[in-house]
Amino acid sequence: MAGEMAALGVQDVKAILDERAWSPRQLDEHTLRCTLESDAGEIRLVVRHAGPWIYLAVLPFLESAELKPWGSGKYPPRFLGRILAVNYNLTLVKFALDDDGDLTLRAELPTESIQRGEIEVALDLLVGVTQQYRIPVRDALLDAGRATERPSMLPPAPASQPPLATDDPMEGEPAIEVHAPSVELESKPLPREP
Repeated sequence: MAGEMAALGVQDVKAILDERAWSPRQLDEHTLRCTLESDAGEIRLVVRHAGPWIYLAVLPFLESAELKPWGSGKYPPRFLGRILAVNYNLTLVKFALDDDGDLTLRAELPTESIQRGEIEVALDLLVGVTQQYRIPVRDALLDAGRATERPSMLPPAPASQPPLATDDPMEGEPAIEVHAPSVELESKPLPREP
């Protein structure tokens, strides 16, 4: 039918990565991986063309060696709350936990009517957000981890009683502060409903 766009395939995505000189390596017939050097450390970018969807991810977002004992799905609830608050302020890319419980930064694009520019924007955002947020996210995790290691001054709540809905450990705290050389950005928690 005239006017229909041809779907972008794995080789088209590989061409986009090649044009950026990102040296993609094909892991299987649907998956590509690039390793990029940045000011925020090594960025491992994985792109998977899964038929109706293209999944792009920085995987893992944080280096597991510097996060012990955190990672692999063992994150303090306070940290996960901060990540959710940061997600609220991000467009197209979002933080998530992968199947192994590692923190990843992802973008998911439907292939039905995708255009080349959408993939390019997603790639730029993945790399840019990683460079901007990796160190503040790592610091927020370490800070939240230290907070959970400190003994509480409060007696433990009875196991049969869930925490009250009004208890908000994030109240009054910024989600994650990101400081750029010339611009200061701050993510804030969502406003609470009355």
